[in-house]
Amino acid sequence: MQAAPKIGKFAASKRIAYESWNVLKQDKEMMWFPVLSAIVSLIVFALFGGFAFFYVLGGDLAAIEAIEREGMSIQGYALLFVYYLVTFFIVNFFQTGVFLIAHARFNGRDLGFRDGLSGAFSHAGRIFVWSLISATIGVILQAIADRWKFIGAIVSMVLGAAWAILTYFSLLSLIIGNTSVTGAFKESASLIRKTWGETIIVNFGVGLFFAGLFILGATAFIALALLVPEMPFIIGLVMLLVVYTVLLSIVSSTLGSIFKLALYEYARTGVVPRGFSPDIVRNAVQKGDEKKSFLSGLAR
Repeated sequence: MQAAPKIGKFAASKRIAYESWNVLKQDKEMMWFPVLSAIVSLIVFALFGGFAFFYVLGGDLAAIEAIEREGMSIQGYALLFVYYLVTFFIVNFFQTGVFLIAHARFNGRDLGFRDGLSGAFSHAGRIFVWSLISATIGVILQAIADRWKFIGAIVSMVLGAAWAILTYFSLLSLIIGNTSVTGAFKESASLIRKTWGETIIVNFGVGLFFAGLFILGATAFIALALLVPEMPFIIGLVMLLVVYTVLLSIVSSTLGSIFKLALYEYARTGVVPRGFSPDIVRNAVQKGDEKKSFLSGLAR
């Protein structure tokens, strides 16, 4: 691989956001997928929450305190498993739509919203199996946290983070790489070793970039509220801030998925996807290779 110039984290984050935005502008319909994912997830949360409170707990608030003290019953874990399964499936399903449209754009093709949706449906079986595995891991981690309280919560958090990192590319491997579930886990773990923590750091940087935009917007809204301390005006500002925050979340989520796909494509094939600067993508993978070599040297 050709050497890539060193780029600072903040500069790289801005470039990634900008170049991912250029891809998104060509297929704006991708933003509908995180919107639908959030809406459906909220509906599912409300339905499961209502069912758990009124039918499982009998509408008794004291039962919630008992669960906090004694932990969940088998019935509670079963319900949690189903909730995790449905939620993971929803998130993975709609993210698949983004991946498919962005992947087509990288390869010079133009897919619409319906194409992304139908493509996600065609992969529904694989998405379900992966969601089943994710739900199982989620319940196990929750059981660990419940069983050993404070220590269990720490262990659960560490194991959960490790699982999230190792499976970072698994959904992409299933959908774009067309691998088996086992192959998806192996490929994701292999690609993470290539990109190491740089993948997580850069994506975190993109999140910080959008957090900065939120802080700027919130500061402007607060300043306006102080200048015009009228209740109707403040209520209007709050509503605008909510809309602004939702839009930022939608754009941030979509851009994050686009860059994850770009990094996956390069780490897997060695080809920088069209629309991205070679130095940005190569920088992440090459830094990962350097860290891997350094740690291997220490191990020897």
